[in-house]
Amino acid sequence: MSDEPLLRVDRLSKHYPVSKGVLFARSLGQVKAVDDISFSIPAGGTLGLVGESGCGKTTTSKLILNLEAPTSGQVLLDGTPIHGLEGAALKQFRARVQAVFQDPWSSLNPRMTVGRTIAESLIVTGWGSREEIAARVAELMVQVGLRPEQVTQYPHEFSGGQRQRIALASALASRPRLIVLDEPISALDVSIRAQMMNLLKDIQAQDNVTYLLIAHDLATVRHMADQTVVMYLGKIVERAPTRALFDDVRHPYTKALFSAVLPPHPDRRQDEIVLVGEIPSPLNPPSGCRFHTRCPFVMARCAEQEPPLRELAPDHHVACHLYA
Repeated sequence: MSDEPLLRVDRLSKHYPVSKGVLFARSLGQVKAVDDISFSIPAGGTLGLVGESGCGKTTTSKLILNLEAPTSGQVLLDGTPIHGLEGAALKQFRARVQAVFQDPWSSLNPRMTVGRTIAESLIVTGWGSREEIAARVAELMVQVGLRPEQVTQYPHEFSGGQRQRIALASALASRPRLIVLDEPISALDVSIRAQMMNLLKDIQAQDNVTYLLIAHDLATVRHMADQTVVMYLGKIVERAPTRALFDDVRHPYTKALFSAVLPPHPDRRQDEIVLVGEIPSPLNPPSGCRFHTRCPFVMARCAEQEPPLRELAPDHHVACHLYA
């Protein structure tokens, strides 16, 4: 794994205007789905992005996949900004950055054989001859643990775990540098989640592919990610190497998030932290620290001043006034 970042997210924001009415629309403000976030992923590495629903994970992934344009900031792949790409440069970007989504059924065309599904991106980009594409598809089927002769079958003939393997093979077809994994195993049976995680790690070791892993399941992040970013209401509240984060959680929100899962060892005591109140609306987020309305350690300054992301330990950053 190289230390040079393949992906760099630099002060990235996405704000959606909200209005009321049709003929005489009145602006109600902006939903700050993602608000001034920065992180990077080295080539061959995995970054886990975690947080409650509505924290901005999905919007972040859309910005990185170039499906949304940012309000401010930029995303750079190999040092090149991705937004504003056109023509051949955009086509090349689409080949280099792929995604695997939560529901393998909705991402596969039920009227298309799995062989054609996997080959689709290769055909569109003119990757090679018909024989070369067929050989590449057979190679991918083997790589994800399926039989080459299954290319003539349709998605409904496969189990959920097998369909997710097909979706992964499709994403791998163009030999991408980066794959966005959006809840890739949450729809699978518990019994086959470990198989899928190990497959993803094996492929990463073979192809030096880089992963952005979006997940609710902290066990998946702990097993797969080299570094982890925790988001709340569009902001990063904690960012650290995964092992350091799980061993030494600092931010009160991260502590609450982690307390809801089983401890990594049966002998380790772990008190559950129950947060009061609902997640505030991103249309009208709290002033100061956005978590202060639910934080058990809130202080007067928390409602007035937004805490900066401080480095408390090597590469362990926390946005909290407790550590000022």
